[in-house]
Amino acid sequence: MVTDARILIVDDDPVSMAVIHGLLNKEGYELCKVGLGGPALDLVTVDPTFDLILLDVVLPDTDGITLCRTLKSNPRTEHIPIVLISGFRTDDHSIRDGLEAGAEGYLLKPIEDTALRAWVRTTLHISALHRELASRMSVIAPGQQETLEKFAKLSHAINNPLQTLYATVDILSLNLPKSDELNVLVSDIFRHAESVSKLVAEASLQAKALIGSGASARKR
Repeated sequence: MVTDARILIVDDDPVSMAVIHGLLNKEGYELCKVGLGGPALDLVTVDPTFDLILLDVVLPDTDGITLCRTLKSNPRTEHIPIVLISGFRTDDHSIRDGLEAGAEGYLLKPIEDTALRAWVRTTLHISALHRELASRMSVIAPGQQETLEKFAKLSHAINNPLQTLYATVDILSLNLPKSDELNVLVSDIFRHAESVSKLVAEASLQAKALIGSGASARKR
C-alpha cells in the first residue's frame, strides 16, 4: 500500500471535508485541503506533485467535472489520478460525464469508510504501476497514427472498470470471513488485475511515445 502519498481534497462542505480527512488521516497519507475549485486549480498547476485528487463535483465557483477535464488536458497535471465525489449528481449521465472527463473513479455521498479507503488504495496502486512502467519506457518503430491514438486512450478506458473490480474485491476481502481459500482467491484476482493494467498501460505509453516522436520529427 502507498502510505506516503500526497492527496488533495477539494470540497466546500466542512462536514464532508472533515469526514474524508478523518478517514484518510488514519492511513498515514499527507493530506491537503482546499474548499474551492479555482484555488485548487492554481495549487495543482504550480505544484503538480500530488498523487491523487479527491474532487467534489459540485463546488461554489466551478463544476468539478469541468475542473477534472481542465486538469486532464494540461500536460503538467494530466498524470494525477482524480476521483470525483458527489452527493447530488449521482445519476448515470453525470457519472459517465465524469469518467469521460478523465476521472479514475466516481464515489457517491454519504461516503462509506471502507469504499473510500479501498478506492484510494486502488487508485494509488494502479497509478504507481503506471509510473513505474513510464520510467522504463522506450520508443519503438512508428506505426499508423490513427491506431496509435486509439491505443493512447486505451489505458483510461480499461482502467475505469478495472479499478472498480479492484476496489470491490478489496472491500469484499475486508468484510468476508477470513480463510486460506479466500486469501488465495483475492490474491489471484489482484494479480490478474495488475497484469491487465500493466499490459494496457504499456500499450498506451508506447502509443503516446510514438505520437510524440512523430510530432517531433514533423517539426524538424
